[in-house]
Amino acid sequence: MLKALAEILMGTCRPIDISGRLGGEEFAMLMPETEAADAFWAAERFRQAVEAESIALPDGKTLQVTASFGIAPLSEATASVEAWLAAADEPLYAAKRGGRNRCVASG
Repeated sequence: MLKALAEILMGTCRPIDISGRLGGEEFAMLMPETEAADAFWAAERFRQAVEAESIALPDGKTLQVTASFGIAPLSEATASVEAWLAAADEPLYAAKRGGRNRCVASG
């Protein structure tokens, strides 16, 4: 499933975007030259692509999955990668608490 999700995200992102798995089922994406509002809509496209995909299982069955996204801008004021990821965690958990399968931007 994680490989299929990674393929969906890689097929949806731009060549300049950088994405990777953080661990478990969490991924992060850095979208250079992207304003916060555009990042939100990009995350929404990723969410829709994941939701629309049926992931084939070895036994021939398929699996439908959804994804929640937390969006946080990266700026000169961001002290570290860890601080940026922590800033994205807040809206991510808000998306999960709000019912999952949604995008939430930091406010």
